[in-house]
Amino acid sequence: MPTKFPFMKKTIKICLLLASFSAASCHSQDQKFVDLTQISNDFDVSAFYHNKVKKTNETIATDPKSLDKKKALALLDDPFFMKDTLGYFKTDGRLPADLSLEPTNDWMVRNKNPTEIFGYRYKTVAYNTEKDTLAILNTVPFPKMDMVEDRKGNLMYLEVGKTSKNIAEFNKIKDYISKVGKKIAVDDSTPNASYWEGELFYYMLSKRDNKEEEIAYDSQGNRIAKSMYVTEITLAMYDKSYIKKMEKLHIYSAGNQFWKKQL
Repeated sequence: MPTKFPFMKKTIKICLLLASFSAASCHSQDQKFVDLTQISNDFDVSAFYHNKVKKTNETIATDPKSLDKKKALALLDDPFFMKDTLGYFKTDGRLPADLSLEPTNDWMVRNKNPTEIFGYRYKTVAYNTEKDTLAILNTVPFPKMDMVEDRKGNLMYLEVGKTSKNIAEFNKIKDYISKVGKKIAVDDSTPNASYWEGELFYYMLSKRDNKEEEIAYDSQGNRIAKSMYVTEITLAMYDKSYIKKMEKLHIYSAGNQFWKKQL
């Protein structure tokens, strides 16, 4: 007659669940980049940035005198990230709303107390345009990505950006957005920007053509300057529940262009 151990089975199940949760958490913390075609508002923002912010803080706290030149330069070549707390602040008439969503360390509100804490913002403050990749959309890599989460840990919005030497990259991004979203008209639109509504997100895609000078040196150490045209690309994705909440509460915040959509 087989022996039954219901308590042991229950314990094993709990252990397996905890192990799965732990593995998923570790995976999020070690995740190198985000596929923006697969993202949703349940993305674990804090887990993705946890080790990145921690490493930045450790680098800043390192005494440069304790490092040789090679190690110091290597540390400075790493991307830097920061975490801000976001809250609602009274605008005192300076904006077309009574409250605005601001970082609590912003100089405009540094002497004020927020009426409520909204969540947290994670910013890329330094990066290598050629080496770093934080996000990918339709094979286009982005070295810079900022994300905002609410207090429950839900992704509210994100913004990625890059300086591209290939106009085909902008077209790839636009092609993807045009497949998952419908182009819409908004009030107070940004020049050279287009606005889209998808199933989960609102999108704002903009580009600005620029001219840069690339510096190189020949074998004899002579400076060689070459001008090239580049495109500054910015893509913002706003969770639709975030836009709805900000519009309902009339909180002046990023994405407010989507409040009044022309049908």
